[in-house]
Amino acid sequence: MKHKSLVCGIGNPMLKDDRAGIEVAERISRSGLAVDVEIIFGVGFEVNDKIMGYEDVIIIDAAMVGYPGGTITEVTIDDIFANHLLASSHAVTLGSTLKVGYDLFPEEMPPRLRILLIEAEDYFEFTRDCSPSVEKAIGEVVDMIHSHFAETSLPDPPLAPLYL
Repeated sequence: MKHKSLVCGIGNPMLKDDRAGIEVAERISRSGLAVDVEIIFGVGFEVNDKIMGYEDVIIIDAAMVGYPGGTITEVTIDDIFANHLLASSHAVTLGSTLKVGYDLFPEEMPPRLRILLIEAEDYFEFTRDCSPSVEKAIGEVVDMIHSHFAETSLPDPPLAPLYL
């Protein structure tokens, strides 16, 4: 069975570390990994439009919640609302968007969803260059994504022969 997979990078391509999700998605796209790739410039309902119909989705976004720059955090939708640091960041908008999607369209939303946040050092400088710690994290997330899809795309074991 072939799984329909998506990597979705979120961010602003003109803001230093806020572009981390976009950078991950662009690198995955260039790597030849057999997944669809989407880049989104916000965390509104367009996120749901992009991920609906997929079986396995990884969303990558930058966050600024107080961890050291370049920290990679994997969260669930529930984590976003339960953790006061995440709830006070723009991750809550992503969480709200996804929660609405799962509430209204449960059959169309992905059964497997991973949300990876990369802690930003600087959200506000206009540049296409990420901070060194964020750049390092981007490479690590790309590796994590390759590993994830390598594990989930293993072929099914052959069927045992039937004896009559």
